[in-house]
Amino acid sequence: MLTFEEARKLYESHVMNRRLRLKQLLNAYKGNHDILRKANRKGKKDAKIVHNFPRYISTIVTGYTGNVNYTKMEDVQDLSDIFSFNSEPSVNSDHLLFMSIYGESYELQWLDEQGKYCFEAVDPMNVMVITDGKIRESVTDAIVFDEDDLKGNKIKVTMTVYDDTSRRVYSYTRTKSSFNTIKSEINVSSFVEEYDEPHKIGACPVIQFKNNRWEQGDFEPIVTMNDAYNLSVSNSVNDLTDNTDAMMVFRNLNATTPEDIRQAKANGGFKVNDGGDVTWLVKNINDAYAENIKNRLDSDIHKLSFVPDMSDQNFANNASGVAIRYKLLGLEQIRLEKVKWMKKALFKRLQMISGFLSTKSKVFDPLTIGITFKANLPQNSQEIAQFVQMLNGITSKSTQLAQLGDDIVPDVKVELETIAEEQEQASNNGFNFASVGQEVTANGEDDLLATKVAESTAQSLQRE
Repeated sequence: MLTFEEARKLYESHVMNRRLRLKQLLNAYKGNHDILRKANRKGKKDAKIVHNFPRYISTIVTGYTGNVNYTKMEDVQDLSDIFSFNSEPSVNSDHLLFMSIYGESYELQWLDEQGKYCFEAVDPMNVMVITDGKIRESVTDAIVFDEDDLKGNKIKVTMTVYDDTSRRVYSYTRTKSSFNTIKSEINVSSFVEEYDEPHKIGACPVIQFKNNRWEQGDFEPIVTMNDAYNLSVSNSVNDLTDNTDAMMVFRNLNATTPEDIRQAKANGGFKVNDGGDVTWLVKNINDAYAENIKNRLDSDIHKLSFVPDMSDQNFANNASGVAIRYKLLGLEQIRLEKVKWMKKALFKRLQMISGFLSTKSKVFDPLTIGITFKANLPQNSQEIAQFVQMLNGITSKSTQLAQLGDDIVPDVKVELETIAEEQEQASNNGFNFASVGQEVTANGEDDLLATKVAESTAQSLQRE
């Protein structure tokens, strides 16, 4: 178990280093971009336009990753009850969003006052974990932080520390400005150890969900390009505003007074002498160059985030299944990487629940529960069904059923067993299954009348 000093130092390091990056990523997702903090030009109120590509990217990637499906869940009713009690699909959705924004997410397991098993996604800005450093690493210790504002510019910090067996809570107060200096101004004398109790989970109850091996968010690589795009569009709007507020230049108009300008506005024009002229003083703008910069940035953002522009006309016009999958190839690689790491975390959750249920003599093997993801992509069910029919006689029945997808046939083996049971039941009831195009009577023999009619018709045609 971590001591107070160890927990405090980890908290300080988290706030001064790791949390800064996480806050920047959250600001990018929420639309709080650097362009909003850009100083105005002297005497001007500049446009500060935000294009929230990070939110777009996270929304598309999270939605496309799809929902989690489990097989053999019907065999473990206690597991299904725990998932229903905790709204498991909602928790998974929170994880996917946290992973997309921060590159990581965390899940806390605990037992409530009634002894029911609970789990919930926790904001990564309030969690820090320590792993054992092995090839297949696991979390050995974890700290969940909570901060409450107090009077006198102070903050109460509550640190809940977990290890394999126990849960301990430390708290102390600090000033809000304590991390603005090199040496933190922490009032250690206010330290309180509130309580220490076993958590009864069987392992450190915090699970880490990684977005990828490097724990990088989905839009993190394009943040600087998004800032450049915001600046480019804002400058274009500033140029338009500057042209609207342009100044006039008078040439060879001696003694032009404010009264002359008012009279010109009333008359709709100026009288000029020989060689005189009245023009606008405007900045020459290369519209084509500015537009090319914006188009290139927009293209690079989609290319380097692997998320296609769904509003692109070229994308929408070519709606064939192969063309759409080709355009989503990069996004599919992102999804597969995300799914790979999420399955590891979900299996860890199953192991913890299995350990908890074993204490109640309700044992199940987590390896028997299949974890699958299906991309949230529109499907042409009629086209798939026709393709499966074309495979009849070419591939096995199991291969045909597998083409229908998890939403129609979640478990091919179970589906084959169900089909066999239905055929056996129908046979016992006096029905025989016939091949396509074959007519049979109720007693299972060929329809002799239909056969004789066909033969007679054929003979008549030959005589003619």
